Amino acid sequence: MYRLGEVKHSHRKLYTWLAAVVIVVGLLIWWGVHSLKADTAISTPPAAITKTINYAATDLKTYNERLFTLKLPADWKLVPNTSEPPQPTYTWRGASSTNSSRSLALFIDSGLLSNFAVNRELYVEANGATVNVLSNVSDNCTTFTGVPGGQSKGNIPAKWQGITFLCDAGNYERDAVGVASPDGLNNVTLTGPVGGAHHIFFTYTDNSSSPDYTIFTNALKTFALK
Repeated sequence: MYRLGEVKHSHRKLYTWLAAVVIVVGLLIWWGVHSLKADTAISTPPAAITKTINYAATDLKTYNERLFTLKLPADWKLVPNTSEPPQPTYTWRGASSTNSSRSLALFIDSGLLSNFAVNRELYVEANGATVNVLSNVSDNCTTFTGVPGGQSKGNIPAKWQGITFLCDAGNYERDAVGVASPDGLNNVTLTGPVGGAHHIFFTYTDNSSSPDYTIFTNALKTFALK
């Protein structure tokens, strides 16, 4: 039997059920989407940490002598003088297998080294108690004296950067480097703040298969009279 208001009541029940179904389906979809996500979160990696190593502080040894200070590679040693006169005041030699054929000699107030000949030259000037290095090491002096190496047994006068020196043409393979300065033949006059003026001369010999003259130039840049 039809009753007034029954149709409208049925519609309300239908709408309620549809709303409930929509809510349930929405909840199921939300749960499904989130349950399928990976548990591992990928974060931005931390910035790389770089560290600058000061090799100069660990690879060099400071010699603090009575008249001067000097820095040389740590694998070099102060050795007794065994050369013929004029003998250096100090001699250092590389103690490792890669440096054993390299040596540095220092002459202090050794008089006039008028007969001391070398194969290459490095132009320097005195700067108070220190040395200014003003050029690269020259080529073998036989290339600019006009005397082929090995054809002369004497010392040949030569010039590098306008400075006179003696070229050891007879021993052209010896690869001994000297310093040339305006202060005179085989001489740089430095003046220390305490000890006053001294006549200095350096030679560097590198008989290795790959000569490294930067050892010499770097050592000169660290030298200072007291």
